[in-house]
Amino acid sequence: MSNPNTPTPPYQGLTKEQALSTMRKLQADEERNPFLMGLLHNAVADSQWLAGTPYKSPADFFCDNIQGLSRTALLRDGAVAREFSQEVVARFGVTRLEQLLAYKKAAQISLNPAEPGSTFILVPQDNGELKPKRFAGCSTRELRKALEHLRSPSTYLPIAPAHLAIYERLREVLFQRFGIRVLMRNNDGVTVLDFEGVPSKQVKEFALVLRELAAETPEQLEEEEPPQPH
Repeated sequence: MSNPNTPTPPYQGLTKEQALSTMRKLQADEERNPFLMGLLHNAVADSQWLAGTPYKSPADFFCDNIQGLSRTALLRDGAVAREFSQEVVARFGVTRLEQLLAYKKAAQISLNPAEPGSTFILVPQDNGELKPKRFAGCSTRELRKALEHLRSPSTYLPIAPAHLAIYERLREVLFQRFGIRVLMRNNDGVTVLDFEGVPSKQVKEFALVLRELAAETPEQLEEEEPPQPH
């Protein structure tokens, strides 16, 4: 005998037309409804609705019948809705939670779906060090860097101290003159500089300043090898 206090799973018992109609309504305000869209996707996945149809997956079914529906977003919403509650999704957002699930898989760690914010993420710093940080305090960029490091550890290796000194000089001068963001990273043993936000109207001036700064760089830096990863 069923327990009368047990809530009926959302979207159970809908017909195919009702499922499509419901998804269209949710799509109208997709930013507010990713959790519900994920639940509906999962309801179809867990049912026998598609048996005997040409559709191989819920994503095929919905995307073939609803114009403008994103297959990627729908699969993301389904994965997040299967793991987390609506309250957790509202708090952290589907994008960050999707990244957390990817990190969990890559790092082979466990997490508490009810309180994912307490999960530690190892975030690579600009100096190559790994800093443990709670998921609740991680930005999408930090989560992306953490994933990149797991998938390709050589992406964020330690940087030689002498190279860091040059980096600080570049960062200070270029930000003050142009508002440019300078990043330094160790790419397979080679120290690499990335410049973000170079104004197109100041490219020539930027090149001249960069040449002046390069002239200050000791030649022996070219022979110094960055430290190996810990």
